[in-house]
Amino acid sequence: MNRIPEYQPDNFKAIINVERPNTRKIFNDFFIEPLSVLDEKTIMPSLPHRKTVNDFVFISKGKLDKMVCSDISTLTSGTCMILPAYKIRTLLYSSKDIEGYYCHFSDDFITEGSGLKRVQEIYHLSELLNTHSFELDDGHSKRIEILLKHSMNLYGSDDNQYLLKLYLNTFIGELVHFIKTLPIPIFSPRETITQRFRKLITSHIQDTHVIQVYAELLHVSPNHLNKCVKITTGKTASELINEALLMEAKALLSLPQYAISEVAYSLGFEDISYFSRFFRKHAHYTPSEYRNMIGLS
Repeated sequence: MNRIPEYQPDNFKAIINVERPNTRKIFNDFFIEPLSVLDEKTIMPSLPHRKTVNDFVFISKGKLDKMVCSDISTLTSGTCMILPAYKIRTLLYSSKDIEGYYCHFSDDFITEGSGLKRVQEIYHLSELLNTHSFELDDGHSKRIEILLKHSMNLYGSDDNQYLLKLYLNTFIGELVHFIKTLPIPIFSPRETITQRFRKLITSHIQDTHVIQVYAELLHVSPNHLNKCVKITTGKTASELINEALLMEAKALLSLPQYAISEVAYSLGFEDISYFSRFFRKHAHYTPSEYRNMIGLS
Protein backbone atom coordinates (compact mmCIF):
# COMPACT_ATOMS: atom_id res chain seq x y z
CA MET A 1 0.00 0.00 0.00
CA ASN A 2 1.27 3.48 -0.86
CA ARG A 3 1.33 5.73 2.18
CA ILE A 4 0.39 9.26 1.10
CA PRO A 5 -1.86 9.06 -2.00
CA GLU A 6 -0.24 10.11 -5.27
CA TYR A 7 -2.61 12.11 -7.46
CA GLN A 8 -2.34 12.52 -11.20
CA PRO A 9 -3.80 15.78 -12.53
CA ASP A 10 -6.99 14.07 -13.74
CA ASN A 11 -7.82 13.26 -10.11
CA PHE A 12 -6.98 16.62 -8.51
CA LYS A 13 -10.67 17.43 -7.91
CA ALA A 14 -10.65 14.91 -5.06
CA ILE A 15 -8.07 17.01 -3.19
CA ILE A 16 -9.88 20.35 -2.85
CA ASN A 17 -13.17 19.93 -4.79
CA VAL A 18 -12.42 22.56 -7.45
CA GLU A 19 -14.31 22.18 -10.73
CA ARG A 20 -12.15 22.63 -13.84
CA PRO A 21 -14.49 22.50 -16.85
CA ASN A 22 -12.17 24.27 -19.32
CA THR A 23 -9.05 22.13 -19.09
CA ARG A 24 -7.12 21.40 -22.29
CA LYS A 25 -5.63 18.30 -23.88
CA ILE A 26 -2.31 19.08 -22.22
CA PHE A 27 -3.85 19.16 -18.71
CA ASN A 28 -1.69 16.29 -17.41
CA ASP A 29 1.48 18.02 -18.65
CA PHE A 30 0.63 21.68 -18.08
CA PHE A 31 -2.15 23.63 -16.42
CA ILE A 32 -2.60 27.14 -15.09
CA GLU A 33 -5.56 28.79 -13.36
CA PRO A 34 -6.28 31.84 -11.17
CA LEU A 35 -6.36 31.27 -7.42
CA SER A 36 -9.76 32.97 -7.39
CA VAL A 37 -11.27 29.52 -8.11
CA LEU A 38 -10.80 28.80 -4.41
CA ASP A 39 -14.20 29.50 -2.87
CA GLU A 40 -16.56 28.31 -0.13
CA LYS A 41 -16.93 24.92 -1.88
CA THR A 42 -13.21 24.27 -1.70
CA ILE A 43 -12.22 21.63 0.84
CA MET A 44 -10.04 23.24 3.52
CA PRO A 45 -7.76 21.85 4.69
CA SER A 46 -7.16 19.73 1.61
CA LEU A 47 -6.34 16.05 1.95
CA PRO A 48 -2.60 15.42 2.50
CA HIS A 49 -1.28 14.22 -0.84
CA ARG A 50 1.55 13.85 -3.28
CA LYS A 51 1.27 14.90 -6.92
CA THR A 52 2.89 13.30 -9.94
CA VAL A 53 3.79 16.73 -11.35
CA ASN A 54 5.70 19.81 -10.22
CA ASP A 55 3.54 22.70 -9.09
CA PHE A 56 3.80 26.30 -7.94
CA VAL A 57 1.60 29.08 -6.64
CA PHE A 58 2.21 32.80 -7.02
CA ILE A 59 0.31 35.17 -4.73
CA SER A 60 -0.51 38.67 -5.97
CA LYS A 61 -3.07 39.48 -3.25
CA GLY A 62 -4.42 37.91 -0.06
CA LYS A 63 -3.00 35.02 1.93
CA LEU A 64 -2.54 31.28 1.48
CA ASP A 65 -1.35 28.76 4.10
CA LYS A 66 0.28 25.53 2.91
CA MET A 67 1.82 22.66 4.84
CA VAL A 68 4.75 20.89 3.17
CA CYS A 69 5.57 17.73 5.10
CA SER A 70 5.19 19.16 8.64
CA ASP A 71 6.28 22.73 7.85
CA ILE A 72 3.58 25.41 7.55
CA SER A 73 4.21 28.42 5.30
CA THR A 74 2.08 31.56 5.03
CA LEU A 75 2.23 32.97 1.51
CA THR A 76 1.35 36.62 0.93
CA SER A 77 1.55 39.12 -1.93
CA GLY A 78 4.67 38.68 -4.05
CA THR A 79 5.44 35.19 -2.74
CA CYS A 80 6.02 32.13 -4.90
CA MET A 81 6.16 28.52 -3.67
CA ILE A 82 7.38 25.79 -6.01
CA LEU A 83 7.29 22.09 -5.11
CA PRO A 84 8.65 18.99 -6.83
CA ALA A 85 6.51 15.98 -7.65
CA TYR A 86 5.82 13.60 -4.75
CA LYS A 87 6.48 16.17 -2.02
CA ILE A 88 3.77 15.84 0.64
CA ARG A 89 1.59 18.95 0.73
CA THR A 90 -1.68 20.18 2.19
CA LEU A 91 -3.57 23.39 1.47
CA LEU A 92 -4.68 24.75 4.85
CA TYR A 93 -6.31 28.12 4.22
CA SER A 94 -6.93 30.81 1.62
CA SER A 95 -8.28 34.28 2.32
CA LYS A 96 -11.46 35.41 0.57
CA ASP A 97 -9.55 38.06 -1.38
CA ILE A 98 -6.94 35.61 -2.69
CA GLU A 99 -5.51 36.43 -6.12
CA GLY A 100 -2.67 34.90 -8.06
CA TYR A 101 -2.01 31.74 -10.01
CA TYR A 102 -1.67 28.00 -9.58
CA CYS A 103 0.30 26.05 -12.16
CA HIS A 104 1.48 22.47 -12.53
CA PHE A 105 3.79 20.98 -15.14
CA SER A 106 5.39 17.63 -15.82
CA ASP A 107 9.11 17.05 -16.29
CA ASP A 108 8.39 15.99 -19.87
CA PHE A 109 6.86 19.40 -20.62
CA ILE A 110 10.19 21.15 -20.01
CA THR A 111 12.73 18.57 -21.22
CA GLU A 112 13.62 20.66 -24.28
CA GLY A 113 16.36 23.19 -23.66
CA SER A 114 17.56 23.91 -20.13
CA GLY A 115 14.14 24.03 -18.40
CA LEU A 116 14.39 20.75 -16.51
CA LYS A 117 17.99 21.43 -15.47
CA ARG A 118 16.96 24.83 -14.10
CA VAL A 119 14.04 23.36 -12.16
CA GLN A 120 16.41 20.86 -10.55
CA GLU A 121 18.67 23.81 -9.72
CA ILE A 122 15.74 25.52 -7.97
CA TYR A 123 15.08 22.42 -5.87
CA HIS A 124 18.77 22.13 -4.97
CA LEU A 125 18.87 25.77 -3.87
CA SER A 126 15.63 25.26 -1.93
CA GLU A 127 17.32 22.50 0.05
CA LEU A 128 20.30 24.74 0.81
CA LEU A 129 18.00 27.59 1.87
CA ASN A 130 15.67 25.21 3.73
CA THR A 131 12.56 26.71 2.10
CA HIS A 132 10.30 26.20 -0.91
CA SER A 133 8.71 29.65 -0.73
CA PHE A 134 10.30 32.90 -1.85
CA GLU A 135 9.29 36.51 -1.22
CA LEU A 136 10.16 38.15 -4.51
CA ASP A 137 11.37 41.71 -4.95
CA ASP A 138 9.17 44.10 -6.92
CA GLY A 139 11.01 43.61 -10.21
CA HIS A 140 10.84 39.82 -10.26
CA SER A 141 7.30 39.83 -8.87
CA LYS A 142 5.96 42.16 -11.57
CA ARG A 143 7.67 40.28 -14.40
CA ILE A 144 6.46 36.91 -13.13
CA GLU A 145 2.90 38.17 -12.74
CA ILE A 146 2.93 39.40 -16.36
CA LEU A 147 4.31 36.04 -17.56
CA LEU A 148 1.59 34.11 -15.73
CA LYS A 149 -1.16 36.42 -16.95
CA HIS A 150 -0.06 35.87 -20.55
CA SER A 151 0.21 32.11 -19.91
CA MET A 152 -3.40 32.13 -18.69
CA ASN A 153 -4.50 33.76 -21.94
CA LEU A 154 -2.46 31.33 -24.04
CA TYR A 155 -3.89 28.33 -22.19
CA GLY A 156 -7.26 29.10 -23.77
CA SER A 157 -6.18 27.38 -27.00
CA ASP A 158 -4.74 23.92 -27.65
CA ASP A 159 -2.48 25.39 -30.35
CA ASN A 160 -0.22 27.35 -27.98
CA GLN A 161 1.95 24.61 -26.45
CA TYR A 162 5.15 26.01 -27.92
CA LEU A 163 4.52 29.47 -26.50
CA LEU A 164 3.43 28.05 -23.13
CA LYS A 165 6.74 26.19 -22.88
CA LEU A 166 8.64 29.39 -23.65
CA TYR A 167 6.73 31.34 -21.00
CA LEU A 168 7.19 28.56 -18.43
CA ASN A 169 10.92 28.43 -19.14
CA THR A 170 11.12 32.21 -18.75
CA PHE A 171 9.28 31.95 -15.40
CA ILE A 172 11.77 29.29 -14.26
CA GLY A 173 14.66 31.52 -15.37
CA GLU A 174 13.24 34.49 -13.42
CA LEU A 175 12.91 32.36 -10.29
CA VAL A 176 16.43 30.96 -10.58
CA HIS A 177 17.77 34.48 -11.12
CA PHE A 178 16.04 35.74 -7.96
CA ILE A 179 16.98 32.78 -5.75
CA LYS A 180 20.65 33.17 -6.69
CA THR A 181 20.60 36.68 -5.19
CA LEU A 182 19.75 35.22 -1.76
CA PRO A 183 22.54 34.52 0.73
CA ILE A 184 22.96 30.85 1.62
CA PRO A 185 22.39 30.64 5.39
CA ILE A 186 24.85 28.93 7.68
CA PHE A 187 22.91 26.53 9.86
CA SER A 188 24.03 25.61 13.35
CA PRO A 189 24.79 21.95 14.13
CA ARG A 190 21.44 21.74 15.97
CA GLU A 191 19.54 23.09 12.98
CA THR A 192 21.35 20.71 10.65
CA ILE A 193 20.48 17.70 12.82
CA THR A 194 16.84 18.82 12.96
CA GLN A 195 16.65 19.19 9.17
CA ARG A 196 18.18 15.75 8.65
CA PHE A 197 15.77 14.30 11.24
CA ARG A 198 12.76 15.72 9.37
CA LYS A 199 13.96 14.19 6.11
CA LEU A 200 14.40 10.82 7.80
CA ILE A 201 10.87 10.98 9.21
CA THR A 202 9.49 11.48 5.71
CA SER A 203 11.28 8.42 4.35
CA HIS A 204 11.06 6.10 7.40
CA ILE A 205 7.77 6.91 9.16
CA GLN A 206 6.11 3.74 7.88
CA ASP A 207 8.91 1.63 9.28
CA THR A 208 9.60 3.14 12.69
CA HIS A 209 8.18 5.64 15.18
CA VAL A 210 11.02 5.19 17.69
CA ILE A 211 13.33 8.12 18.50
CA GLN A 212 16.19 5.74 19.30
CA VAL A 213 16.19 4.44 15.71
CA TYR A 214 16.32 7.93 14.22
CA ALA A 215 19.06 8.92 16.65
CA GLU A 216 21.16 5.94 15.56
CA LEU A 217 20.67 6.89 11.90
CA LEU A 218 21.92 10.38 12.77
CA HIS A 219 24.78 9.05 14.93
CA VAL A 220 23.65 11.00 18.01
CA SER A 221 22.05 10.05 21.31
CA PRO A 222 18.25 10.25 21.69
CA ASN A 223 18.66 12.96 24.34
CA HIS A 224 20.85 15.06 22.05
CA LEU A 225 18.40 14.62 19.15
CA ASN A 226 15.47 15.68 21.30
CA LYS A 227 17.38 18.70 22.63
CA CYS A 228 18.31 19.84 19.09
CA VAL A 229 14.74 19.49 17.83
CA LYS A 230 13.26 21.24 20.88
CA ILE A 231 15.61 24.23 20.64
CA THR A 232 15.16 24.54 16.85
CA THR A 233 11.40 23.99 16.51
CA GLY A 234 9.92 24.36 19.99
CA LYS A 235 8.58 20.81 19.66
CA THR A 236 9.89 17.47 20.84
CA ALA A 237 11.15 14.80 18.45
CA SER A 238 8.13 12.68 19.37
CA GLU A 239 5.77 15.52 18.41
CA LEU A 240 7.31 15.75 14.93
CA ILE A 241 7.01 11.98 14.50
CA ASN A 242 3.38 12.04 15.62
CA GLU A 243 2.56 14.92 13.25
CA ALA A 244 3.92 12.93 10.32
CA LEU A 245 2.07 9.80 11.42
CA LEU A 246 -1.21 11.69 11.69
CA MET A 247 -0.79 13.15 8.20
CA GLU A 248 -0.11 9.70 6.77
CA ALA A 249 -3.09 8.24 8.62
CA LYS A 250 -5.52 10.93 7.41
CA ALA A 251 -4.35 10.48 3.85
CA LEU A 252 -4.83 6.71 3.89
CA LEU A 253 -8.18 6.95 5.64
CA SER A 254 -9.36 9.15 2.75
CA LEU A 255 -9.01 6.14 0.44
CA PRO A 256 -12.20 4.03 0.77
CA GLN A 257 -10.60 0.87 -0.65
CA TYR A 258 -8.57 0.38 2.53
CA ALA A 259 -10.07 -0.88 5.78
CA ILE A 260 -9.04 0.91 8.98
CA SER A 261 -7.11 -2.20 10.00
CA GLU A 262 -5.10 -2.07 6.74
CA VAL A 263 -4.27 1.59 7.36
CA ALA A 264 -3.10 0.75 10.89
CA TYR A 265 -0.89 -2.12 9.77
CA SER A 266 0.63 -0.14 6.89
CA LEU A 267 1.75 2.53 9.38
CA GLY A 268 3.39 0.03 11.68
CA PHE A 269 0.60 -0.36 14.27
CA GLU A 270 0.18 -4.04 15.08
CA ASP A 271 -2.68 -3.29 17.48
CA ILE A 272 -5.68 -1.67 15.76
CA SER A 273 -7.08 -0.42 19.06
CA TYR A 274 -3.78 1.35 19.78
CA PHE A 275 -3.94 3.00 16.35
CA SER A 276 -7.48 4.19 17.11
CA ARG A 277 -6.36 5.61 20.47
CA PHE A 278 -3.40 7.34 18.81
CA PHE A 279 -5.62 8.85 16.12
CA ARG A 280 -8.25 10.03 18.60
CA LYS A 281 -5.62 11.58 20.87
CA HIS A 282 -4.04 13.64 18.09
CA ALA A 283 -6.98 14.27 15.74
CA HIS A 284 -9.67 14.49 18.45
CA TYR A 285 -11.94 11.95 16.73
CA THR A 286 -11.78 8.28 15.89
CA PRO A 287 -10.74 6.93 12.45
CA SER A 288 -14.40 6.04 11.76
CA GLU A 289 -15.55 9.52 12.76
CA TYR A 290 -12.92 11.04 10.48
CA ARG A 291 -14.20 9.01 7.54
CA ASN A 292 -17.73 10.18 8.30
CA MET A 293 -16.49 13.79 8.32
CA ILE A 294 -14.98 13.50 4.82
CA GLY A 295 -18.00 11.71 3.39
CA LEU A 296 -16.75 8.12 3.41
CA SER A 297 -19.32 6.72 5.84
